[in-house]
Amino acid sequence: MRFLILLAPGQNWREDVIFHNQPFMPEHAVYVQEAFNHGKVILAGPYADLTGGAIVIDAENEDEIQTFIEHDPTVKNRIFTYQIKRWGEGMSKFENISPNFDQGYIDYKHKVQKELKII
Repeated sequence: MRFLILLAPGQNWREDVIFHNQPFMPEHAVYVQEAFNHGKVILAGPYADLTGGAIVIDAENEDEIQTFIEHDPTVKNRIFTYQIKRWGEGMSKFENISPNFDQGYIDYKHKVQKELKII
């Protein structure tokens, strides 16, 4: 299963300190790097505006993700809060997966939506 972890400033986030100098940020970087090295983390990094970050990660189940995030030094020390979302099937350049949406898909969905009287 694939999950998206959204990280946002927590109770101990220092507004007067830039993102990469926040407390426990070096430990967080190493922690995520180790998961990446073991093939779990697919993508990770800060938002461009440095107001938080995101991790796309593979796991066997939600318990594994919960354990992973609760052991993150920035989460344990309330630098970040987090939200976990299960990633659905979609498009992926990494895995060469595409549903090949086209006009036929639009036409089919419009037909269904008309039958449901939502358009």
